[in-house]
Amino acid sequence: MQLFTQTLILAVALVSVSAVPNFGADLSLFRMVMGEVESRVLTPAAQTCANTYLNATQKNGDKLANATNLCEEAANRTTVANSQQSNATVSLIRTQLLTLEKNLELCRNETDSARFLNCTTATFDKNLQLLDTSNSQAYQTQTLFVANSTQVAAARTNCISAAVSEAKVAAIQSANDYDNCVAKIPAQRDIPHEQIKPVQEQIVQEPVQMEPIQEEHIPHQQPII
Repeated sequence: MQLFTQTLILAVALVSVSAVPNFGADLSLFRMVMGEVESRVLTPAAQTCANTYLNATQKNGDKLANATNLCEEAANRTTVANSQQSNATVSLIRTQLLTLEKNLELCRNETDSARFLNCTTATFDKNLQLLDTSNSQAYQTQTLFVANSTQVAAARTNCISAAVSEAKVAAIQSANDYDNCVAKIPAQRDIPHEQIKPVQEQIVQEPVQMEPIQEEHIPHQQPII
């Protein structure tokens, strides 16, 4: 029993000190150790404590897996939303640059000098505006893309760290519950003899039968003449 307890504490310690990427590996090691411990012959009371601990550990692992999956899903949704927003801005920049190219192409095809100058001066301010706007939007989108990636990565790490911290607390609580369960086994097995009270037999008293009251015989008196 002492070896069983020490093995559990060692497994919990491995889980408690693990980092986020290695948590799954340590949990697999923990389950492997628990599989070896399960092969030992335990008393019914000790087996009950072990089963309760294993069930709690399994639920804790499932809860951690679900929590980390939710963290990944939230990060993926944010990444997709950010990409859609960035792609919309990129599409706008492409449209503006295509308009600029068409304006330049239109003027460049003019062979007459007068018409070429008129075309250039007529679209010059518009072309500069398109170029300046596209350039500013490109810089802003690029900066926003990097900031969004950093923000998503930080949110994902914080979310998983919180889930792992909660799982560690639950693992320690399960180990403490198991320790308390095992500690109570000797008290349950060695019950003091004084506490065992014999069952007292109940004495059934038969009802007392009452004898009927006999009337006294009074002699008949003769009347006095």
